[in-house]
Amino acid sequence: MLSNVIGYEAYNIDVEVAFLIVSLIFFVFMNGTKPRRTTSYVYVFFGMLFSIIAPAISIAIAYIASDMTYEKLGMLRICMLSYIIIYSLILFDVSMYLCTLPYRNRSKESWYRIFCMAFVALMDLYCITSLFSGNMISYTGGELADISAFIIKMNHCGLVSSTFSLVFALTVTKDMPKVVRTIIFTVYPLCVLLLILQRTNTSHIILAMTYVIPLAVFFILFHSNPYDEILGLQNAYSLESRFEDNIFLKKPFYIGYLIIPSFNRLDFSKPTPEMADAFEAIVSYCRLAEDKYPNLYIYKQSAGTFTFIYEAPQTEENEKALDELGDIAEKTIKDIDNLATIIMIDMPCFKEIKTIAMAREMVNMLSKKHVNPLDNFRYRATLEDNKKFQERYRIEQELLDIRFRKDPDDERVVCYAQPIFEVESQSFRTAEALMRLKINGEMVSPGLFIPIAEETNCIHALTLVMLEKVCMELQKLEKEYDFECISVNCSAKEFTLPGLSEEVLGIIKKYGVDPKKIRLELTESAVADDNNKLKKNMYKLREQGISFYLDDFGTGYSAMARVIDLPFRTIKFDKTLLYQSIEDERMDGIVSNMIETLKNSGIMTLVEGVESDAQNDYSIIHGFEYIQGFHYAKPVPISELRNYFTKIKK
Repeated sequence: MLSNVIGYEAYNIDVEVAFLIVSLIFFVFMNGTKPRRTTSYVYVFFGMLFSIIAPAISIAIAYIASDMTYEKLGMLRICMLSYIIIYSLILFDVSMYLCTLPYRNRSKESWYRIFCMAFVALMDLYCITSLFSGNMISYTGGELADISAFIIKMNHCGLVSSTFSLVFALTVTKDMPKVVRTIIFTVYPLCVLLLILQRTNTSHIILAMTYVIPLAVFFILFHSNPYDEILGLQNAYSLESRFEDNIFLKKPFYIGYLIIPSFNRLDFSKPTPEMADAFEAIVSYCRLAEDKYPNLYIYKQSAGTFTFIYEAPQTEENEKALDELGDIAEKTIKDIDNLATIIMIDMPCFKEIKTIAMAREMVNMLSKKHVNPLDNFRYRATLEDNKKFQERYRIEQELLDIRFRKDPDDERVVCYAQPIFEVESQSFRTAEALMRLKINGEMVSPGLFIPIAEETNCIHALTLVMLEKVCMELQKLEKEYDFECISVNCSAKEFTLPGLSEEVLGIIKKYGVDPKKIRLELTESAVADDNNKLKKNMYKLREQGISFYLDDFGTGYSAMARVIDLPFRTIKFDKTLLYQSIEDERMDGIVSNMIETLKNSGIMTLVEGVESDAQNDYSIIHGFEYIQGFHYAKPVPISELRNYFTKIKK
């Protein structure tokens, strides 16, 4: 036994030595493998750091106690005091890690920290008082000092901490994933058993085992990022850690993405000879790249998608190195598949890019520049690209915030409306509500924020906020003005939502508005994606008095038969049809026939984009019932519609 070899015959410290080595190995791994750094990781990190110090001190205590003299009493007390402080910090870290494991508890982290610090302070007070009152060391002369009281008191602190942890885990078990519950209710009872065993035999010191085991298990299961044994690459979590380290240390670097689309479709779990060649090509590329560029770190995202970080300042020479990386990739892939293509996008890490998620989004934006999937695509981001991305990202974050708040009074969503002229009455009888976005006092173009809202699934929340704003204004207008309705735009995706009709009717009922005063506009693309959910929502809403406009008619998505089959009250002809009809006699004939067909089917017609006298005359001659455009009225804040509608005579 190790204790006998080094002369510790009174106290067996084999376990302490073994777990000192274990904790040291784990700490090296934690620093060298870029682990997942979640909110709770800091407690594992410092817990493992203190787990190196504590066994070393306990070994020193056993050594001094085994070769004791009165002159060494002071040194022994100092070592014990150091151990008490370090051990209390370990118990603090282990307890805090457990407290922050459930996601919902992380918002209360400061309160848990105060509670755990109070426990640690009481433990230190109890132990230090016992130490200096002479209750932890028994020495009456000779070579051996009795430190069993010290071990038992440390044992009591560990038992209290472990018991508290188990009780706490029981109270939040419903907030923990199944795997986490299993680990906790396996590891902590084991620690309690070890502490009970330590209580019964103080000559064998095994305290290190009781805190290194849970910390090691937590690290392995929840934070470690192993390397791929063949490619030698780590995963996305390691990428995130290195990215964050470089940002924190302000190290200049490039980040890039290499995508081999055809490889992403391969199932390497069932390899064919051809797949083996493809995999060999990836292995060759990784080895070549690593050997050539020591500051290059490659991370595997999927079978054919890789992210790399190249730690180097932004210089022409380093950009040439990245170009060589692309050349190597192209050649390596072409050697095994002539038809395979690569997409390689890289960029210097601009100071505004603070997270790996932002970098990934920027790459996704730049990848849209790749128009021909049969060609290789290599691109390096510029300052102008970064400027465009930052604007897009700013809008995206505002839209996501609007989506989560769903506040009808949100001042960022501004409701405008464009009055629509009725030819028969020669007056304004309807209007179209138009959404605008205001960020930091500046209006954002709909052409910019609407596509982003659709991509981020924020468009429905915006529509509901708009509907509420329209209903608020309708409450006021209904009492004093004579008008038909105000229309609100809906996206194609929204009308396939199962609960859309209930949401719309709920808002209308909330404000006590007549449903006939609301009309919903669908784009022609929504009709092209016609399905049962679309029809179901439309008919449910029509039964309650809500009518529908078909917007952008003539942009080429839908057949006339499909349009007539759905319950549209009014068809809005896109302005491009109007402009083409004026210039082209054949198009004029087609439009005239469409108008006649729709009228025979009982559908009203509206033309939008009318700006000139010639366009207005054409629209009236061809029998459009409604005309919308700058010729009659520009969009105005919705509150100004009262300047266009006729006031009710009392």
